[in-house]
Amino acid sequence: MSFIPRLTTGLKVFACFWAFITFSVAAAFIHKANKFFGSSYVRGTKLTAGNAIIAAGVLAYLYFIAVLVLTVASPNNIFISVMLDAVFLGALFIFFLGSAAALSTLAALARRFDMYTWAKLGEATLGLAWVMTFLLLGILVLEVAYTLTHFGGGYATWRTPFNQLVAYGTGAHTKHHTPAAPMATTSHAPTATTGTHAPGSHISPGVGTGVNEHNYQLAPPQPREAGGTHPVAVDPTAANRV
Repeated sequence: MSFIPRLTTGLKVFACFWAFITFSVAAAFIHKANKFFGSSYVRGTKLTAGNAIIAAGVLAYLYFIAVLVLTVASPNNIFISVMLDAVFLGALFIFFLGSAAALSTLAALARRFDMYTWAKLGEATLGLAWVMTFLLLGILVLEVAYTLTHFGGGYATWRTPFNQLVAYGTGAHTKHHTPAAPMATTSHAPTATTGTHAPGSHISPGVGTGVNEHNYQLAPPQPREAGGTHPVAVDPTAANRV
């Protein structure tokens, strides 16, 4: 495996671990906030952005687990193609961006009450969420930019998993089977011509061979000189002079 596939795979492993840490800390933050303010107050304020971060973290964790398993077990699976990878990474990026932005409006409040556990967990959740947001963006930009730069934007390119694309090129996920062309048998033997005459019918000499039947019966054989190829003229009156 070359450097780029190793880099993207390593980033996805790290993102999977980071997503797990993010939703775990966010869950602890919401738990402490509910105990401190009450669940009704939390639901009525932007503290519920912590719940959105929990959901985003769980989705990202499950997605990266599935991607990493398929990368090892089924590297040609279309689920990990560049196209679907870009779609899922883009959706997760938008989800994290909105959740982190909503929770950021309470950053000043968290700093004011930083002596409380819920505030400290809130600041940690916010920091983890922003790191996860830019991590997703980095993986997305790296894969898309590298694909467009080196392989173009063809449909077959987007259907190919990124690691297979870098290693083997466009369309590496498909298996092409080229049928063997039938071998043509050439025979140099002359083609036999069969007549269309009914069995038992009389066939005169020369018929169908280009020799006139009348000439065949009347024309006597011409004598030739010994060792030569020219015919010898016969005098029809020579027999009368003997």
